[in-house]
Amino acid sequence: MSDIFISYARADKEKAELLANAFSQKGWSVWWDREIPPGKSFDEVIENALNSARCVIVLWSKDSVSSRWVKTEAAEGAARGILVPALIDNVQIPLEFKRIEAADLSDWHGDSSHAEFAQLLRTVGGMVGGSAPGKIKRMPTSTEVLSRRWWETMPGVLAAVGGVIGLVVVLHQIGFLDGKEKQPPQSENPGQATPSTTNTAFAPTTPAARVMEDQAGSVAKPAASTQPQSSVMNLLSAENGGHVIVATNDRWPYAIDGDEKNWQYIDIGVSGSWAVYGFKDDKAASFDAFKVLILGTESWNLKEFELLAGNDSPTGKFESIGKFQTQNIRFFKDPYQEFRFPPVKARYLKVKVISSHGFSSVGVYEFQLLGTLEK
Repeated sequence: MSDIFISYARADKEKAELLANAFSQKGWSVWWDREIPPGKSFDEVIENALNSARCVIVLWSKDSVSSRWVKTEAAEGAARGILVPALIDNVQIPLEFKRIEAADLSDWHGDSSHAEFAQLLRTVGGMVGGSAPGKIKRMPTSTEVLSRRWWETMPGVLAAVGGVIGLVVVLHQIGFLDGKEKQPPQSENPGQATPSTTNTAFAPTTPAARVMEDQAGSVAKPAASTQPQSSVMNLLSAENGGHVIVATNDRWPYAIDGDEKNWQYIDIGVSGSWAVYGFKDDKAASFDAFKVLILGTESWNLKEFELLAGNDSPTGKFESIGKFQTQNIRFFKDPYQEFRFPPVKARYLKVKVISSHGFSSVGVYEFQLLGTLEK
């Protein structure tokens, strides 16, 4: 177990080492070196170090603000109420972490008398105990928000925000659960479908549509689209009129915003998390393929999900199209993993997130739905 976990971008290793040495001199144990022991996976080592730490310090720099790893580690620290951010460059902190303001170490080079570094030591000392200078009245809880230059307005005392506000901030901005749901064993093949009731409300648009081969956990087989290729489009994209109608949280629109470089966490929850998408001018559409962007092997990548179709209303009756499973790898020719199913005609598409590849929440980049609008 380490007292402190330092999250940083590889380019900031020198600053991370300087900070780690300063903490070590105070008698605290620090995890910061990202060398992986033989026989261990990177995900496993990172997760164990995060889970055992009593304080997570994130070094925000021009490199780390775009790092998926740093954002993930910061999110885990914030969810546990142990995040302590520090600016080492003059940069904008990612939006989801702005409510927890950072100590400014942009001009710190190891001087123990540096005002914000000295206060950073006091803050860390309040969390992990030990020999940090200054008197600590109490340890911050998971419902407190740390503020920059907080000693100027409340000398000698850590600023605290009411428990209810802090809890709402954490849940709303991060969407994490404290534990991991145990997921049933899944096949490693893409397009995995689980048995479902016969879909009578959404019959295939052509009799030649292929069906699932095996009723006990079958694999959907790619089939040639029956729609004219010239009219097929991504029905979910904003420029084509796609939009979120109702969802379990406000992060679902990011899955169709067209930005392939950034992701957003979507909490899984006990019964999953879902969103209902509509099409241009609230028209019905015919579709037979759903695509998920996977940029590389990550524990937070979407694993299992379910697609459902509806015609009644956004909160009315939906019929399951099937359950599917991504591969946790990147395909370089086309990083979008495609899942085919017998053509469906419906006014609404419901996407339900069921599990990730190991993390407590799902990080989503982009979804696409291929089909045509009804006239």
